[in-house]
Amino acid sequence: MAVSLSHLGEDLIARMANQMRLGFLDVCNLAQACDRDFVLSTGRPIAYTEAKLLPYGGKSFDGASRVDVVVLLTPTLGVPFEVKLGTARLSKSRIDEEWLSGCGVSHNGRRHTGNMMSILEHRFQDHVGDGPLRAQVRGHFVDLTDEWFIIAHESVLETWEGERRPAFSSNVYTCSLKKIVEKLGGREPFNQIVKGMLDFDYYSEWALDDDDEESENQ
Repeated sequence: MAVSLSHLGEDLIARMANQMRLGFLDVCNLAQACDRDFVLSTGRPIAYTEAKLLPYGGKSFDGASRVDVVVLLTPTLGVPFEVKLGTARLSKSRIDEEWLSGCGVSHNGRRHTGNMMSILEHRFQDHVGDGPLRAQVRGHFVDLTDEWFIIAHESVLETWEGERRPAFSSNVYTCSLKKIVEKLGGREPFNQIVKGMLDFDYYSEWALDDDDEESENQ
């Protein structure tokens, strides 16, 4: 089976952001809001995947509640990105009914539950706090902006125009994968990033050599 783009999505976006740096922020109209010296310094990545949320309003989050990608504007401030690189099941009705349906609580009221879109939209059951959400990236804690992004295919974003736009707040912005790839430089640099992601020793990674060792010992 061919590798699906949606399976690589978060890591792919983070890799492009870390390579493009200010260029990535520029295509998302975020360049004016960043610390340019920090962003242009190559000593530290600016994009991190699967960022764990810190407790908010006295409640922790479900273990599956992680931001797809956090892109840092400064050492202590990041923008959340949700990456949706599939082409199916991204209709207004599904997003509104499932992903924006609001947060719940579990564990006797000690944890927030809900889709990350509802969390980033602060659709909590009650008033739980006035401060920003916070996330952990490589051992550091960063504030998250109220504004957040969805990266999707251009064809998907076109279906969200006008009255077909899901029930997002004004804090939600979108950016197409195509625009990011064009800013990266197009086909060739994009292919090189993907090749780098898939360039590993599949045989050892999937532990096929263990099977050989077992057969030799029989």
